[in-house]
Amino acid sequence: MAVPIVREELESALRPWLGTLFLSSNPLLDQLAERLRAYAPYKQTLESLRDEVESFLVMGINRYTHSSMMVLNDRYRTTRLTIEHIKWITDDVMGVLFDKLTPFSANFIKLNDYSLRVQSLSALRVLCQKYRSFYTDQEYFFIVAMIKRIYPPAKYEDWLTD
Repeated sequence: MAVPIVREELESALRPWLGTLFLSSNPLLDQLAERLRAYAPYKQTLESLRDEVESFLVMGINRYTHSSMMVLNDRYRTTRLTIEHIKWITDDVMGVLFDKLTPFSANFIKLNDYSLRVQSLSALRVLCQKYRSFYTDQEYFFIVAMIKRIYPPAKYEDWLTD
């Protein structure tokens, strides 16, 4: 069964990074949505999907910017995207997929495992928001403390209320 990735949700995650002009001027958004919809947990790990998405983003952005890797954001500022930007963009894209996973034990195990191997704020966000009941209080507060220690408040203050 295909993951129900909605184009608008993916666009919302990418717009702050790539800008409306870039997203509306090429097929990257639709191509990326199709890749995410094709994710099947019995065929592919979250790590391999993340690697695929990251590679796709690098190659696609490079192609559609004619190798400049420069985009105009919605604040009319030009940004040259680096590998560090691509890692954050990839995590935001993966967050759209994580939000669509049904919160049951098999997905918890996959997502929790992924968060232990890959530095992913999106995975931690979804674990805190949708899988809170799968943790003991001590485990949950450890995750919250870790998020607050690693990331700047601007990255989590909208969704981390504990």
